[in-house]
Amino acid sequence: MKKIILLIFCLSLINITFSQIDNADAEYLKILQEYTLNDDGSIDYHYVKSQKLLSHFSFHRLYGETFIIYNTDYQTLKINSAYTIMSDGKKVVTPRNAFNEVLPRFSNNAPAFNNIREMVVTHTGLEVGTVINLDYTISTKAGYYPFLMENILLSNTSPIKEQIIKVIIPQSKILHNVLLNIEGDPGYELINGKKIYTWTFNSIPANSKDDHQVSNHQDIPQLIFSTAPNLEYAYNSFVNQDAFSFTVNESMEKAVSDITNNETDELLIALELQKLVSNDINNINIPLEYTGYRCRTAVETWNSNQGTPMEKALLLTALLKKVDIVAEPIAIIPNNYFNEEVGDLSLFNNFLVRIKLNKHGEIYLAPNYINKQNLKFDFTEKTVLLIGKTTDKLKFTVGKPMLSSIIMEGEFDLLNPGKLLADIHIELKNNAVPYLSLYLDSSYIKSIVSGGISQSNIISSSIEKLTQQNTICKVSVEKDNPTTKQGGYLIFELPHTSNGVDSWHITVLPAERSAPLEIPDVIHEKYRFALVLPKDSKLVSKLQNIEIVNNVGSLLIKLDKSENEIIITREIKLSKIVIGINDYADFKEIMDIWNNSNYRKVIFKE
Repeated sequence: MKKIILLIFCLSLINITFSQIDNADAEYLKILQEYTLNDDGSIDYHYVKSQKLLSHFSFHRLYGETFIIYNTDYQTLKINSAYTIMSDGKKVVTPRNAFNEVLPRFSNNAPAFNNIREMVVTHTGLEVGTVINLDYTISTKAGYYPFLMENILLSNTSPIKEQIIKVIIPQSKILHNVLLNIEGDPGYELINGKKIYTWTFNSIPANSKDDHQVSNHQDIPQLIFSTAPNLEYAYNSFVNQDAFSFTVNESMEKAVSDITNNETDELLIALELQKLVSNDINNINIPLEYTGYRCRTAVETWNSNQGTPMEKALLLTALLKKVDIVAEPIAIIPNNYFNEEVGDLSLFNNFLVRIKLNKHGEIYLAPNYINKQNLKFDFTEKTVLLIGKTTDKLKFTVGKPMLSSIIMEGEFDLLNPGKLLADIHIELKNNAVPYLSLYLDSSYIKSIVSGGISQSNIISSSIEKLTQQNTICKVSVEKDNPTTKQGGYLIFELPHTSNGVDSWHITVLPAERSAPLEIPDVIHEKYRFALVLPKDSKLVSKLQNIEIVNNVGSLLIKLDKSENEIIITREIKLSKIVIGINDYADFKEIMDIWNNSNYRKVIFKE
């Protein structure tokens, strides 16, 4: 029975592979990635690819160039060979002027990182049927990387016929590794005091081109390895650098004083410091792997007026500590990648700052943008790791899904079709609460009302309850000419909030997907409106009652008519962050109706 199942699986994989190649613009015939940790701590990375071009689009737009990024202060690049084999068998060696060294886009206007270079290899002799061949080596000085570590995605933008990963380390070292979303054991050899691990993968399909895929490639096959004894060891090597001293200079002290002289509220001070770092210090998105996992100190970041996400987190922490606010930088790691046995720093996905306040508890702030709500409500499927020299061991928490809730109820008076009068009650929970924005300015609640009512139509607003978990508020509306006329009919567009499902912009859904879909939140969003129409008017919108309950959630669209008013109910509940391929049809069924503009308006005739 097992043999039959295995045969069916293999035949299915072959069919998928043939289908992928038939529709692909190119195919990688072979990819070799070889990592060698030498006895002195230096590292050699050897990359070889052989790629066949199958369409004009492949060399006009996709694969006409190869980009190789490296740090010139610590690494040297050697092109071992570069040539193409044309469809008639002719070999075209890549000429010298096809190799051009430039600054990577992320290093532009960043003097501290102008030592990072990008070699642009322009391939020549390209046509349909050409095979591109490229072989290069990047040699890294000892000490640049704390140890050998890597996270390799085992898929690409085109199908891969064969991919080989080879890791060579001294006999005294131990390689910790894990495969995700794929199975396979490495070959192992011990030759001349070197341990050699070899993984070989065949017929790897191309990456999906679908929108809204699972974040951080968590559903894609990948190999993670490290020579660090464990994550705690890697973590300690990372925080044992001067950047974690949190010192400040005179200029920074003055900036802090300018804020504290005018404010005594701890949270408002923290938010002003966040605004200073986020808005006034430029963002430069240099991946840590190109800095050798080193960070500049808070003073260096401040003086340069720019910083990476990690550096800005350290700067914000230093400023907060200066005003005696308990603050600590944290790293975010997707749950699927968190593994205490494998010390790979490249899995640190994002950096935030956690503060502790007597009145508000723990609040998580972003250093490179202004977050509207405490980011602890956005930790679904993420591990939060505290980073700092004062931590003796790994301190982390695993985020759990928190249901966001939006409930809007309103009474709309359209007795005079030229003027709308309405009172709207709004209740928000968890990630739907813009708590920090409301704490700064209570009138911010006006900005979350959207659709048929805009901020300018709100004549008054009040907050009845304001907490991070639950906020209740009320807005009063007056709007002239609230309906649009079309062929003798009057159309009233229903309002909605700007921070619900509509903010995800998942509006066009294909019939099928090849990859799971991810949504930002599990959410419950409900609208219930009572609408009084002008006397003697005739309702044109059809009475309806659409109700769906399936594997991903539920939906209710309802329109009832009583003697004096119309009752409209719109409700959606989505209970899964990741929508698997098997559940996609259920998700599409709900979303297609939710997005349908016909269910977002009321049509009547005077």
